[in-house]
Order: sequence, then structure tokens, then C-alpha cells
Amino acid sequence: MEGCIFVQLLCSAISHVCEPYASWLNNRQNIPCGLKKVQTAVASKDENATIRSDKGKKKGKLSEIDNSLESDKVKQGNLTALGDYKMPLVWIDLEMTGLDITNDRILEIACVVTDGKLIKSVEGPNLVIHQSKECLDSMGEWCRSHHAASGLTKRVLQSTLSEHDAEKQVLDFVKKHIGSHTPQLAGNSVYVDFLFLKKYMPHFAAIFSHVVVDVSSVMALCVRWFPREKKRAPLKEQKHRAMDDIKESIKELKYYKDNIFKSPKSRR
Repeated sequence: MEGCIFVQLLCSAISHVCEPYASWLNNRQNIPCGLKKVQTAVASKDENATIRSDKGKKKGKLSEIDNSLESDKVKQGNLTALGDYKMPLVWIDLEMTGLDITNDRILEIACVVTDGKLIKSVEGPNLVIHQSKECLDSMGEWCRSHHAASGLTKRVLQSTLSEHDAEKQVLDFVKKHIGSHTPQLAGNSVYVDFLFLKKYMPHFAAIFSHVVVDVSSVMALCVRWFPREKKRAPLKEQKHRAMDDIKESIKELKYYKDNIFKSPKSRR
């Protein structure tokens, strides 16, 4: 008897719990088929719209990242193009009215920047500076004849460029290409040019240390220590124009580097 009462109570409890679900299921079955399809389609559309929105956001973020990376790459490329001259050499050549630092003046300045291994180079300003006719007339015989023959004297009289303006152009060029590296002045007998720079272009001269790379000194040692190899060095045309002289100086030092500044085994 007690068992029957327990079963009846259990069935009543189950019926009470399941009744709401049965009512909901009955109502759902009474929804017209077309309406069910509409509801399903709307739900699917909403879901697809949500997915597309998420994809759009992700794509936008990826695009922003790509643009940022590309911008960084461009900046890095610019830095490499402008400042990637490790242990830079700043090649300078001056044409002057003479070698007397107290009286003579600069007529022409040219500049080339190379890396320390002479592999990379960039050609800089090649500037003719104005000096008065009186200044040119006071030149010695050698300067008068050679500067007249090269056409420099005529160009000096026609120029409107001052030493100060020329200094600024060359200094801006050098700073642009050496980056944070400390440059060294280079050239043939470049200590003489350095003296004139210190007097007439002091701001430019100030970026260099007292150590210079003088190709003439290297040549003097090669004459004494490696006379055979020195005889095969490239000949100079002696044009006595600033940029031409720099190019010949670089070519000369490259020859010494490739043929003399190497191990004894490779020289054999």
C-alpha cells in the first residue's frame, strides 16, 4: 500500500515539472511552417552579420598592423640609405689661391662620403666660391696658370656663393649621411685643407677629430716599404679640380687597400 502511494506521488511530481515544457513544445509545433523558416533565416542572417562584423574588425586591426610595420620599414630604409656609412670617411678637397693660411682663400670645395671599407660612397656638393678680382690677381704664378687653364678662375668671378654658404651646404650634407657616427677627414695632403677649414669654415671643421686619413702619407710609406706595388698604383690626371682630385684619392687608397694592406700569404 505504501509503495503505491509513493509511485503516485512520484508521477504527480514528474507531471508538474514537465507540464511547462510540454506547453512550450505544443506552442512551438503550432507555429506555421513559413514563420519558422523566417525566424530561422533571420537568426542565421544575424549570426552571419555578427561573424562578418567580427571578421571586419579583425581585418581592420590586421590592416593597421601592416600599415604600421610598413611605415617602420620605410623609416628604417631611410635611415639605412642616409646614415649607413660605418666608420665614415669624409673626403674633402679644396682649391685655394695658395697655401699661405694667413693670406690665401678658398676657391672651390668638394665632398664625398664613404664607409670605412671604401665600398659605399655618396657624392656631395661641388661648390665654387666667389672671391674678388684683387684676390685672384694676387695669386702666385702656379695658381694663376693652373686655375686659369682649368676654368676655375672664371667661375670664381662669376660665382655668388660665399664661404659661409658653402660651409653650410657641405655640413648639412655630411651630417645627413654620417648619422651618429664620428667621421674622419680624408684626402691627399688633407692636413692643409683642414687648416683652411678651421679658419674659414670652423663649424664644419669642428665635427672632425685631430686624426686624419692622409693618402699622401700612405703613399710615402708604400714608396719606402712596397716600392714594386707602389709603381703599379693608378696614375693621376692632375686636373686640379676639387671633385676630380677626391675621386683620384679614393681610387688610390682603394688600390693600396686591395694590393698592399693584406696578409703576406695573399700577397704572394
